[in-house]
Amino acid sequence: MVVASLDATERFNTTAAQLSSLAVLQLVVYASMQIPVGIALDKFGPRIMLGCGALIMAAGQLIVAFAPGLEWAVLGRMLVGMGDAFTFISMIRMVNNWLAGKAAALAQQWLATIGQLGQIVSAIPFAAGLAVYGWTSAFSALAVSGLVAGVFVFIAALDSPQGRVKSQSNFAGVVAALRINFNRSPVKAAFWTHFLTQSSGNVFALLWGVPFLVEANGKSPAFASGMLTLFVITNAAMGPVVGFFTARYQAHRHVLVFTSGGLILAVWALVLLFPSPLPDFIVVVLVIIIGIGGPVSMVAFDYSRSYVSNRELGAANGFINIGGFLAGLLMIGAIGLALDAQRAVNPEVALYDAGHFKLAFCVQFAVIGFGLWRFGVANRKLHKEALLS
Repeated sequence: MVVASLDATERFNTTAAQLSSLAVLQLVVYASMQIPVGIALDKFGPRIMLGCGALIMAAGQLIVAFAPGLEWAVLGRMLVGMGDAFTFISMIRMVNNWLAGKAAALAQQWLATIGQLGQIVSAIPFAAGLAVYGWTSAFSALAVSGLVAGVFVFIAALDSPQGRVKSQSNFAGVVAALRINFNRSPVKAAFWTHFLTQSSGNVFALLWGVPFLVEANGKSPAFASGMLTLFVITNAAMGPVVGFFTARYQAHRHVLVFTSGGLILAVWALVLLFPSPLPDFIVVVLVIIIGIGGPVSMVAFDYSRSYVSNRELGAANGFINIGGFLAGLLMIGAIGLALDAQRAVNPEVALYDAGHFKLAFCVQFAVIGFGLWRFGVANRKLHKEALLS
């Protein structure tokens, strides 16, 4: 949706806070569905969940394509968020059904890498289709691709080397296991890993990156699209590197998390202190640093793979996967409110003024800093437990 953010502002005549609702409510649905979907995943298996997710996303994109107003667009994006919730943790579960050990750690990163490459469809061809063919045709094409993917999964996918499964466990047993896993140090460490490393990238890529670059810093739409592509390429390129490190140096996974979180805060401090308009090289550095956070967030699922049994992994990963999106939606919503509040105080200044953006972006320091603190607490407990075992 980020490449269509300015088009959405014009099409639906929205304020910054209203525009942020498209992304915020999508993330709210995505995050709130993680645990229910994880529970269902442990019962029904990944094939059914993946197929249903693709069809739900297709329905959501179709509603967005023909939305007569913002309310219908929000409904469509909420369905996209719901379908997306079915997808990622189901793929993680399928990887762990087929592979184990270091092979699974590497495959999880390659899975994320392949998924990130798919975002290029939004950054380049989708943006071109939106400009040439218009809103309805561009989003209708996304709906058709989702329908094709869903049908393919139902027909061709297998849950595991043993084939397709119908029902793996009862709901009561899955919920009871999830309650136990909630309170385990490795699951907490995984949650906060995801919370602090992925969230800033979500803020930039899902909504506020394009307005910040184009409106506040005078960059061209082509440059902004290129930065989104660089973000995806960084995710894709660093995924195997992080996967190799995680597989080989499991005792030092926390080093990656602390380093990534610290670099994200440092680069945002540089961006917010530097006079506007920002030089291109600083934008490039920003995009690369927050892009690396995506692969590092996958370390969260290596924690869960190492400590949670495979039949309980869906619900546990659902809880963990909430982290980055919860932090992201908090920051996306807060930034939109901060921009509107500053506009109300200074109505003669543009909505997407650089100074207003810089003040609004400061919310990231509080959210990511809190995540670093909580990860540190969980990591210390995890290491103490390892020494005592």
